[in-house]
Amino acid sequence: MKFYSEKFFIKYLIENNGICLGIDMKNNSYLFLVTKSGFMLKKRPAGDKIVENLNYDVGRVSLFLRNTETGNKRH
Repeated sequence: MKFYSEKFFIKYLIENNGICLGIDMKNNSYLFLVTKSGFMLKKRPAGDKIVENLNYDVGRVSLFLRNTETGNKRH
């Protein structure tokens, strides 16, 4: 089951795999994710659509962010 809203300053996504909160600022966006594997806070570019592009799936968003961290990039 999923619940989400993109209408307000603070956006949220709640589903079986975890919770994702997004805050849009003028220059940046911030994502706070809570999943079974832990939690993370990520600064993203303003207007970022990562959650929307990954079909509102907290698990996929978490995996994508973990794989794109500077130290985890594959060459």
